[in-house]
Amino acid sequence: MTEDLKIPLEIPYICTLIYEAFRIPVFHLDASGGLEYALPANFSAPPSAKDTGSMLAATLRHAGETKETVYPDAASLPFIYTTRYLENFMIWRLPPGLHTAGILIAGPSMSASLTPENTASLLRDHDIPATRHEQWLNYYSTLPVLSRIRLYHAAILLYTLVTGQALSINELLMDTRTMNALPETDTSPDLDVSYRREQTWLHHDPMLEKSLFLHIRNGDKAALLQAHMSFSEEQFGLLSRKSQLRSKKNLAISSITLATRAAIDGGLFWEIAYTLSDWHIQHIEELRDIPAVENAQMMALCDFADHVRDNRRSRLSRTAALCQNYIFNHLYEELSLDRLAEVAGLNGSYLSQLFKKETGFTISDYIQRERIEEAKRLMDSSSITLSDIASRLHFNDQSYFTKVFKKYTGATPKQFRNRQGMYN
Repeated sequence: MTEDLKIPLEIPYICTLIYEAFRIPVFHLDASGGLEYALPANFSAPPSAKDTGSMLAATLRHAGETKETVYPDAASLPFIYTTRYLENFMIWRLPPGLHTAGILIAGPSMSASLTPENTASLLRDHDIPATRHEQWLNYYSTLPVLSRIRLYHAAILLYTLVTGQALSINELLMDTRTMNALPETDTSPDLDVSYRREQTWLHHDPMLEKSLFLHIRNGDKAALLQAHMSFSEEQFGLLSRKSQLRSKKNLAISSITLATRAAIDGGLFWEIAYTLSDWHIQHIEELRDIPAVENAQMMALCDFADHVRDNRRSRLSRTAALCQNYIFNHLYEELSLDRLAEVAGLNGSYLSQLFKKETGFTISDYIQRERIEEAKRLMDSSSITLSDIASRLHFNDQSYFTKVFKKYTGATPKQFRNRQGMYN
């Protein structure tokens, strides 16, 4: 994309433009990671680093951008990396074909100002001794505040200045690498409301939230990512007084709960939606820093949107989807046409014709196929015998189970399990 590209602007000039426009520190590193250019010249390193060079090296290392890393093609894009201390860095390894090489880094910056109480909570989460809190407070007070959306626009401007090419925010948001609390008080909720209004730290407009989850319901991940960028840090509530990390986890869990309902409203099988919810919440509970939680939250919301989209692509009527959902949830029970007709509220003969027309399967064949898929999942556990699997899934006998299994997989249950053992 940028092969043999000639541009009139020099990197130091571009760095100056970004610095003057956004008042954010900018650094140009050579291909070996050595510092070529820096603005401002008197930049002070954070308390977590002994100097600017070690800060940049640590940032690249933790962001997975070591000097040995080379992007596979010229389509590499800038991306945003957030440290465990909530500093934001925009990082871009310059693609091949330019007149210069190396890495551009803009940062650190903050998405929102931190109060002393927020800072103390964050530092406690990372076991920073109280004797060093004032040092961190002073450092945070020097950082520029750029909302996440402004930082993405800075990345777009940088990309365009260097390459001469347009870049949309969706391209950055869809990049797989990208994926503030109230002061602690002992006062009543009424006084907290007064404090937020005085400080203009208002919660988000409910319409923004409604729009966000509407995109999940519609299976529109691109629109979801755009809507998510409309939220600023100050608009989120405080869900733990003692820990910033706990507050972020609680917020993430709340959003996943709402996303689960939105996905079900969008037609996703409710058992799939609840299972996704359980899995993502369990994952978030295991995380130990705020950037990881925020990234996992965004990935969870996107996962719901993707599942709704994929489900909608099947273009099933509500009746056929209702039957599929019932079959999915009751594979371990006796399933009959009469029971499905009762669930769907239709005549059995008409339901059979409708289901075959929309899915390409008779109801009995579809049930068999789903039971074989479930059998394959159960085979991952060596403690469950093949005869037990057949019995659980209501196959009349082992030979019938083998016959049906081979019909859908091309192998007998024993052959399939042996193959799986080879790959595990």
